[in-house]
Amino acid sequence: MLLPREQSPWNCGYYLGAIALRALNKAPKERADLLALQERMSSIIQRPVSPTQVITAAAWLYLLGVIELDDHGMVVKCS
Repeated sequence: MLLPREQSPWNCGYYLGAIALRALNKAPKERADLLALQERMSSIIQRPVSPTQVITAAAWLYLLGVIELDDHGMVVKCS
């Protein structure tokens, strides 16, 4: 769910997408693999981020056209 009522707002797609964008902005050349993105997101919010949450954030941003995957499987912020 993008905006769940029963769960913490920190687990929703909007929030996770915003954190993923912040992490990509700080990454070299605004690109990272999913593991590096997970580590950067965890560092920003100072709590563990699960692989499912990273994929949820990446899927949401991909649907919006904000990120894409390159030929090497790196998440790249679109310009």
